[in-house]
Amino acid sequence: MEKMLVNGIQSNAKTAQISVMKLKDEPGVAAKLFGALAAEGLNVELILQSIGGNNTKDISFVVLEEDADEIVSVLEKTFSKDDYKEIKVDKDMGIVSIKGAGMMSNPGAASMMFETLYSCGINIEMIYTSEIKITVSIRRNKVDRAIKALKEKFSGIE
Repeated sequence: MEKMLVNGIQSNAKTAQISVMKLKDEPGVAAKLFGALAAEGLNVELILQSIGGNNTKDISFVVLEEDADEIVSVLEKTFSKDDYKEIKVDKDMGIVSIKGAGMMSNPGAASMMFETLYSCGINIEMIYTSEIKITVSIRRNKVDRAIKALKEKFSGIE
């Protein structure tokens, strides 16, 4: 097992969460959605797809707040109104990440991050993990508190 090394905390307090609700559950829908955004040069992160039901799924993702309105416009042009129930936009979001080597080979990193946020009363909206980073989406007004708490928690880890 690699030694866990948290060597940085990143954040962005200017993000939005977009959710396409009750999108038709059929092959190619996610490719169509994210392909349309990519064709316009619009980036997304923290993608979450629900288990769904009744032949529909919800797809949510985080974007830069400044891109949210354009993204909604692209989605409305890409899909017919019959393809989904609604598009929800929450422009009051932020993301916080811890990064470093050994994240995935040390199961304690995510647990420590989530416990730290919980102890501050911060609810996690979405989670993304990779080999070197764990990112969470939280309410914008909690980003500074999260950064402070995570810096305190991980200050002693090499």
